[in-house]
Amino acid sequence: MEKEKQENILDRFGISFHSTLSFKLITIGILVLILLIPKIMILSLINERSENAKSATNEVMDKWSHNQTIAGPILTIPFKKSIYNSKDDKYKEVIQTATFLPKSLNINGDIIPNKLYRSIYDVVVYETQIDLTGTFQEPDFNIWDIPNEDILWNKAQINISINDLRGINEEVKLIWNNKNYVFSPGISNSSIGKSGISLILPLNLSNDFPGKFSCSLKLKGSQNLMFSPIGEKTNVNLTSSWSDPGFIGNFLPKHRNVADTGFEANWNILHFNRNFPQQWLNNNEGSIDNQSWIHESDFGVELITMADHYQKNTRSAKYAILIIVLSFVVFFIYEVFSKKRIHPFQYIMVGSAITIFYLLLLSISEHVGFNFAYLISSIAVLLLVFIYSRSFMPSFKSSLGISLTLATCYAFIFILLQLEFFALLTGSVGLFAILAILMFFTRNINWYKE
Repeated sequence: MEKEKQENILDRFGISFHSTLSFKLITIGILVLILLIPKIMILSLINERSENAKSATNEVMDKWSHNQTIAGPILTIPFKKSIYNSKDDKYKEVIQTATFLPKSLNINGDIIPNKLYRSIYDVVVYETQIDLTGTFQEPDFNIWDIPNEDILWNKAQINISINDLRGINEEVKLIWNNKNYVFSPGISNSSIGKSGISLILPLNLSNDFPGKFSCSLKLKGSQNLMFSPIGEKTNVNLTSSWSDPGFIGNFLPKHRNVADTGFEANWNILHFNRNFPQQWLNNNEGSIDNQSWIHESDFGVELITMADHYQKNTRSAKYAILIIVLSFVVFFIYEVFSKKRIHPFQYIMVGSAITIFYLLLLSISEHVGFNFAYLISSIAVLLLVFIYSRSFMPSFKSSLGISLTLATCYAFIFILLQLEFFALLTGSVGLFAILAILMFFTRNINWYKE
């Protein structure tokens, strides 16, 4: 009697929840919201695994060597200067330095890539030999009105900034006008960097200029190699067997050739292309500024690994709600036209299978790469949904249709993930087409009565 009374009350308000399309749509909407919870958890798990990969990468780099940035060589020459002290009413002699950059700088390097492994994670590292050659013209102190007798030519220094000194594989020598000098660790001029190598270069104006120099660096590094364009004319040539380079920094190569067997790249940079001069005075106020000027113009190459699957996993998981909604809409349309009921629990099972896809994708991609993992996960979920849908869809064509719809969604998302510049355009057009198809198939449905 209570049941009949309740039904009569609902009918009195014109509502029959258990037999209307509106109630079914509300139920489906609630199920979609429920399935957002595991999606958020999977996105959190992807982020956690990505952080673990970064920690493993940093651990390997700490033991091998970090990214390398080379700035130099530069010539630093000290000079004496008298400064008036108003308190003592006396002149005090202090030592300051002037920095001079090379007239020309040529850099040639061959990068030999390798991969190191930490657990299931791999880190791209490299070994390289960098050959530096060029010339220094005679330093001009006249622009600062510094007399020659105040210049300490015998205490001049050559400095080369190297980001991570652990990457140096052997002794570094400098040849200056056919004379050999050996570098020592440490850098005395912070204008170009915080770490590096240097040497004392006693100079004689009559014999040492123009100064032709050459130097070879055998370095280890990780992921990228960069340079500072300190020459009035800087020319850099790099070769490597790595087939997926990324050209980074403030300048792109003038010429490049990328193939499956490796790459070649050439940069030609003039002093007009950067925001720092060819010579300056060093003091406590200017050194830090000079360093920031120099490294703002850095450029080089990054050894990109195409197995950066965590970013693709994140992008893929963001489309989960779209695939769930489309799958549920197809089930709903099937209910409307076939007049056969699909229980909310069955919706939940299919939605859970779609959600599990992203967990499979994450776990498998860590071992076999993203593309192959996407294929395996897609096939597994499609088979699962097809077999399960056969239990409540008597028609084989209906089960096949829902599986093909799901397969189309996965294929569409995969294409979007491969695109870079046209992903937004392709996605927008695709969604418009999907909406148009849904509107076409639902145009004759009577939403007020079954």
